[in-house]
Amino acid sequence: MTARPFAARLSCLRSLEFMPARIAHAIRAFAFAASALVAPLLAFSAPARAQDWVPFLVQVACVDARGAPVPGLLPVEPGCTRRRPLGFSDALPYRKHDWPAVAIAARRPEGFQASDSLRATWLGRDVVIQSMDFGGDGRSFGVFDGTHGDAAHVIRIAPEDGGAYIIYTGDGRHGGWMRSPGCARGPDGGMQGWLLAAPGRPGPDGWVERIARLRMAPSIEACPPAFDGSLTRWRIARIAIPWRDTTGGRGEAMIDTIVTEHYGRAVPIPQSTHLERIWFARDLGMIRWERWENRGFSRRQNLDEAAARLDASQRCPPIAFGDPPPGGGWARVDCRTWTNFERARPGQPLHGMPWPEGAR
Repeated sequence: MTARPFAARLSCLRSLEFMPARIAHAIRAFAFAASALVAPLLAFSAPARAQDWVPFLVQVACVDARGAPVPGLLPVEPGCTRRRPLGFSDALPYRKHDWPAVAIAARRPEGFQASDSLRATWLGRDVVIQSMDFGGDGRSFGVFDGTHGDAAHVIRIAPEDGGAYIIYTGDGRHGGWMRSPGCARGPDGGMQGWLLAAPGRPGPDGWVERIARLRMAPSIEACPPAFDGSLTRWRIARIAIPWRDTTGGRGEAMIDTIVTEHYGRAVPIPQSTHLERIWFARDLGMIRWERWENRGFSRRQNLDEAAARLDASQRCPPIAFGDPPPGGGWARVDCRTWTNFERARPGQPLHGMPWPEGAR
């Protein structure tokens, strides 16, 4: 049932003044009872509204009554009653690290990589910078180690459709812009490449789905001559997020979370080559990434061995929507979970990785 015919029925109530009182009263009662039943259906079928993605993309500080960050207090803890988003240049009350492999957790509790989710201005654009900051093995957390693996994603909300997109990804040696059709209009065109989530109506299975068109380019001015398709889908759900800290604490928190899936081809899921799946938790930003390969279509070798090593490491605890994609034949070959928190101490704030250059 659509809104217009129902509204037309209600407009007919104006003629009830010419009917006998008892009949008119009965018709009015029926009409308003029907409106109470139909209104929720109309709301459900209305076009999807724009979603504010930023609270899912950016981590927050827990602050005191004066608005100052509380060192070491985590958004997953009950005492965090006041919050504010953290920026790229802020001192950090905590950092998000990945879970260490169980075999080395005792001697390396901070894991291998820190990954902060911070608001920033970069190249004149409001963005979110997602760092990939390695430590250990000759590298240092909080320092950009150049060509030793440190990297970042840059995420932007597109004004064209209100969607969240990775527009740049790179490290100290290589980097690329995720360009989309429309880049011929100039640097600000074609910035709808790696789609994370956008306003849309979920299907019966709860996922919103779109074919994204993208290709990596070496500069913001470059415009590829052709683009590749990627089946992309996403959803929002309140799920249990496991967490730990670098001093041995553990817990679980129920958090509204975006789960987004980026497939390697614009084909049905069972025929795709690979999947990259990411979780973005409200007030924490990106907390998990997985790479899956499809045994029937992937070109990578030794998938079973890679999957077995990953499972044995226990670096990625069970989480909602972490099952294999539909179709069978999938192997999870890589994963990181950034809910291993390093807490700042009073008077000893932490700092994120100072890269990419020019961000503030």
